[in-house]
Amino acid sequence: MLLLAWRRKPYTSDVMVQPSAKGDNGTVHWAQSEDLPTSGIREILDLALQMPDVIRLETGEPDFPPDPAVIDAYCRAAHDGHNHYTSSWGIAPLREALAEKIQRVNHVVRSPQEILVTPGGIPALFVSFMGSLRPGEQVLVPNPGWPDYLGGVQALHLEPVLYPLAAPDFWPDLSALQNLVSPKTRALVVNFPGNPAGSIPGPELTEKLVAFAEQHDLWIISDEVYDQIVYGRPPLSPAVLAPQRTLSVYSFSKTYAMTGWRLGYLAGPERAMESLNRIAMGLWSSVSEPLQYAGMAALAAGGPGIQTRLGHYRERRDLCLDILRSRNIPVQAPAGAFYLLVDISRTHADSRTFALNLLAQEHIAVAPGSAFGSATESYVRISLASSDNDLAQGVTRLSEILAGG
Repeated sequence: MLLLAWRRKPYTSDVMVQPSAKGDNGTVHWAQSEDLPTSGIREILDLALQMPDVIRLETGEPDFPPDPAVIDAYCRAAHDGHNHYTSSWGIAPLREALAEKIQRVNHVVRSPQEILVTPGGIPALFVSFMGSLRPGEQVLVPNPGWPDYLGGVQALHLEPVLYPLAAPDFWPDLSALQNLVSPKTRALVVNFPGNPAGSIPGPELTEKLVAFAEQHDLWIISDEVYDQIVYGRPPLSPAVLAPQRTLSVYSFSKTYAMTGWRLGYLAGPERAMESLNRIAMGLWSSVSEPLQYAGMAALAAGGPGIQTRLGHYRERRDLCLDILRSRNIPVQAPAGAFYLLVDISRTHADSRTFALNLLAQEHIAVAPGSAFGSATESYVRISLASSDNDLAQGVTRLSEILAGG
């Protein structure tokens, strides 16, 4: 595997080629599937797909269709001949529209030359890890956190170091971070609003996180795919405070209900993005051209649709909170995203066993908390992106089980 690496000190755009790992005979050792973590969410999903009449609460996939303008734009672009390779950066009109969105929504000034269009949010994370760290170096990853952080980090032969998010708010613990950093630490992953807890720390804590990254000269890899699914005060993006050391990952999947379209984007300082674009050239060459026109339509039509979907998520959140609290089930209201963590500690079962039994016996699919890390072993996650009917039935039955009914 070839690695394109860059650093803040000294800051150059030189290409550095380095093998991922070598054995005694000089051969390259590739990551084997058994070395990589498996997804506890996928385990439940795969089983649920094989069963009839399952109440699906496990995956974070909006049950809304994309705006009709998105589908129309895709079809029109294809019919008009926009079916070719584009710049690996993405088409200029989309990057201009993304620069406007980032300034308007995220309050960060980024030029189109600081934005890379990606085939989904996961590739944006992947190239961020690949560009900011060399094999064997460490990245600080939240616990609990989205499982694919670990998959991407370990596939690149990087070392994840888990830092705790303290319950009940699931905010970063700064003292723990200070104790975990080492000379090998090169990057810090943050995710606000967070998955699975929907956490949004106050701006003061974000300022302290940025100061911590500056103190230790770390890249900040900021996962902001839920940036517009917020029920109150929006998060402060680290890029507002430290634009030269922050790589911000965004996606169309959640905000615009476009999970199957696979469109995302990455923003960061220009010299870093030049380097990351070289990685993109070798990974996906360019993103589907008609898809990029669909992305432009999503941005143009986004406002009313986003607010409508957000209103539904808020109603679902409040409904589920009412059901659970009526049975005295401990639950914290998420500040953003569309997930709800439910405390199952009273059952004395580990979350995977609980989720598997719930699926087998009740035909209710939930995500085990262990899928997100040890900090949520005594929780299950339900998705507010599921249908109204599934949520009402599934959460009612879940609350009855937890209450001993």
